[in-house]
Amino acid sequence: MARDRLPPLRALRMLESFLHSGSVTATARELNVSHSAVSHQLKQIEDWAGIRLVRRDGRQAVLTEAGESLSRVINESFGAIRHELDRLTMREDLPVSVAALRIVFPNWLLLAVNDFMAAHPGHSVYLQEQISDQPVSPEPDIAIGFSLSGEIPQGTSRIIPGRAVPVCSPAFLARHPIESHADIASSTLLQDEDKRMWRTWFEMAGLDGGPAGPRGRCYLSGSALAVEAALAGLGIALCREALIRPHLESGSLVALSRLGIDDQACYYLIVSQRGESRSSTARLAQWLKDGAVRSFGRLSA
Repeated sequence: MARDRLPPLRALRMLESFLHSGSVTATARELNVSHSAVSHQLKQIEDWAGIRLVRRDGRQAVLTEAGESLSRVINESFGAIRHELDRLTMREDLPVSVAALRIVFPNWLLLAVNDFMAAHPGHSVYLQEQISDQPVSPEPDIAIGFSLSGEIPQGTSRIIPGRAVPVCSPAFLARHPIESHADIASSTLLQDEDKRMWRTWFEMAGLDGGPAGPRGRCYLSGSALAVEAALAGLGIALCREALIRPHLESGSLVALSRLGIDDQACYYLIVSQRGESRSSTARLAQWLKDGAVRSFGRLSA
């Protein structure tokens, strides 16, 4: 619809006021104009619309059904404008929303955001967990997604490598010594929803038939829980090496083999269209990308 398909703004304002005040006289008083000015503006909308919006009921002017319907739409529209105007001064103070899979939070994202807020004390951040590949609603300003193939949407940035290696806790290793890939296959394996991971690792290890007589598997709802289970000594998990690096460096997890899978996989950062219009979002997004380079190195484009 063409933008000129609107009556004069002044006339619309008169009709909205008439809805609340209930009379021409009260409208004139509210808007500090003359009685005739109100009547003229209401008549102008009627001429523009080609339909009566106000009728006489004795000595009182009242809205017709069409007039009341239009005036309520005008009221709602002006209300939305007033609300947005009230928010303009605080727009940049609204939290920047960031969504990511839970595995990304403990050993990187929380630390990165903490450093950002320390360096930018006037900014607020809202962190929310993304469940698997389910979309987050409303759309966050910044999202950190995962690509198994390494292919990422246009305009996004690779930030964290997704290579996965088998790991366990020192306590588990003490109870179940591991000397070969076959020993890994016959141990208790921790399995999240991605059942492909262990199958792929077995194939790369030359164990095409899979584990021979495994002691059992512990199934978990998500890779973050698999890491926690490995830390607790429940078994061996295939974990994203970059995201468990603090545990590997501290010794709370032990890598059982350099043979890994998903070398091409990565986590990537994407900024929403809404987020692109906010300087605070751009500042945090760049902080996260720069921090990822320092932590994980620069990933190929």
